[in-house]
Amino acid sequence: MGLGMFCAVVAGMMISLQTVLNARMSHAFGAWATTTLVFFVGLLGSLLALLFFRGGTLSAVREVEPLYLFGGLVGVGVVFCVMRGIQLLGPSIAISVVLISQLSFALCVDVFGWFGLPQVDLSLGQIAGLAVMLTGIFVLKRYQVVDETEQAEDVKAIS
Repeated sequence: MGLGMFCAVVAGMMISLQTVLNARMSHAFGAWATTTLVFFVGLLGSLLALLFFRGGTLSAVREVEPLYLFGGLVGVGVVFCVMRGIQLLGPSIAISVVLISQLSFALCVDVFGWFGLPQVDLSLGQIAGLAVMLTGIFVLKRYQVVDETEQAEDVKAIS
């Protein structure tokens, strides 16, 4: 469990870092060019890791449920939407909304047993946790201080 928690914490930090870097890069390249570049660099990094660590084999692709092969396309949507969300909302609000959306969908996957996963009962505590997180986004947004001239420049650059 300790290693799992460590990996989850590192992943959260890396996701926040990646999305901010992508959002800043898209000012120079545009959103779709940035998304393409991100996945190209990711492909190169993944291939190197596969060769170096020998973490599986691509020949087993025939054994994978065809639906699961669309994960890469979902990744394109993730990178693009998070990048645009950060540009329009700022990192803290956008990532907070992403996390709540991600947690809500994951809870649905658990509760309904989608994708062949075991079904989990929905509890009042889980619903309360989501409500607390939603309240947190409201508080973050309500008390966020943004320089209006900087925000106007960012909106103009995005348009």
